Amino acid sequence: MHMTVERVSYLHEKEIETFLDEIKHALRPDIPGEAQVIRRATSHVRRNAVGPYRFTATPGEITAIIKEEPEPQEVLLSFPNMEATCTCDEPSWCSHRIAVVFHLFSQFHSITDWLHEWREMETAQMALSVFDRTPDAWIQVLSRLTAPLRHIELNENPGVFIHESNLIEQKMKPLSPFEWEWKPLFELYYRLHLLDAAWPYVSGHLKGDNLSFHYGKWYVKNWLTEQMEKLQDSVHSIGSKPKLFEADVFHERLKEMVRAFALFNEGLLDERFYVYRLFWQGLFVETASREAEVTILQNYDTDESRMFTALFHLLQGRQDKLEQAVAHMETAQVPIWLPLADLAEGEEEIDSLTVIMQALLPHLGDFVSNADGYAYNSSFIRHLDGLLETADFPDADREALFLQYGMAGVDIYADFLVESNRFAEWAALMHRFRVTYEEAEVGGLKIALAEDPATVLPLLHTYAMQLINEKNRHSYRSAVRIFKKMKAGSKKSGKVEFWNRYIDTVREKYRRLRALMEEMEKGNLNI
Repeated sequence: MHMTVERVSYLHEKEIETFLDEIKHALRPDIPGEAQVIRRATSHVRRNAVGPYRFTATPGEITAIIKEEPEPQEVLLSFPNMEATCTCDEPSWCSHRIAVVFHLFSQFHSITDWLHEWREMETAQMALSVFDRTPDAWIQVLSRLTAPLRHIELNENPGVFIHESNLIEQKMKPLSPFEWEWKPLFELYYRLHLLDAAWPYVSGHLKGDNLSFHYGKWYVKNWLTEQMEKLQDSVHSIGSKPKLFEADVFHERLKEMVRAFALFNEGLLDERFYVYRLFWQGLFVETASREAEVTILQNYDTDESRMFTALFHLLQGRQDKLEQAVAHMETAQVPIWLPLADLAEGEEEIDSLTVIMQALLPHLGDFVSNADGYAYNSSFIRHLDGLLETADFPDADREALFLQYGMAGVDIYADFLVESNRFAEWAALMHRFRVTYEEAEVGGLKIALAEDPATVLPLLHTYAMQLINEKNRHSYRSAVRIFKKMKAGSKKSGKVEFWNRYIDTVREKYRRLRALMEEMEKGNLNI
């Protein structure tokens, strides 16, 4: 016999609440697999996959169908025996059994409220643990708190990742110590755990092709930027106040955590290096601590650990040690050492920057030519050239690299030639790589016309002829505008007779293009 869900819920309200108590104590929100069962059951209810209901031959028993792919499942609830079985053959509470109980409960109550109360159990348990103020207690609690981020697959929508992160943030707030002097330190522990747990997902979304930037990637990038800013605020807050004696052991564990985060995670080296140096520049500034850290880093003997070690040579102004660290450089190591070069530039340590860039110089051309994700990224090439310029490298060294960069470095090389007042070579560069008129105008054409107009007249002639060959009035008007610039340049360079002969020749050649003749007449092109 069919039954309405409201009728079943009304007749067995107490039994349903008993089932919910069993579920609450059988599944824990801090265990990812069990939390996933609850989420799946909630999904079944919200997409109306539960039902219809039917009474069985035994009094007090009902069955319900769960519409699920690849095949539906059938759940049997026995209210007299307080038993629940399912055709999926799971030995304990499965998402199908829980979905039926949730569906019945939702007829007169809020599932959202129940879920909130269930999740609060986890927070209450962790609050008891974090009350024991030791690094181990904090690490244990925060590892459990941030664990859900470790289980989010890379193909999951970024919105799910952000939502899970926000839930964790809400659960963290009641765990924070009451004493104001301990709050920044707990916040620091929390941010490091959060970043470490989220790193596989974040780095998976942000690494790779730097030229594409879809909405999901932007979403994740904003989240990472926000976490970095909060981490920086916490470091500065602790570094600006006297250190508590009881906090010594917490600071020692922080050193281990920061080192593990920076060295044992993969991808986004710039960001990992930023976190590492943030602590060692803003919090751990004692010479003895830095020397001890160098000793530990030397035991790892990896390319990244050598770069992290060189950070301390830079901070201490040890040029001899820095030169040893960058010796025997290879092309593949270029991206590993660039974050340190950026730091040297930012700290105005020009001597250190020169040492690093001198070691990188022989490898930059090959790296840009062969590395995926960088080969056609002009902003990256501009960044490299900026480092070389800051380090006061000779123009000849910089120019030799432009010849290796190819098409990706044309606009940067063009700026270099304009800055050097080499306008004839600039015009030849525009010719060689067939740079469009619009790009040339942005990249130095106005300056060339003002400084040495005669050198760019052949280039402007090429652009004007290209427009005329398009044979439409709009292109003719654009060609006349170029002719006007050529006219002004010829007048400025004293080539009046040449210009009049040139423009008369153009008129004679294209005299049958009536629309062009009309536009040229309007332009008053003769001097």
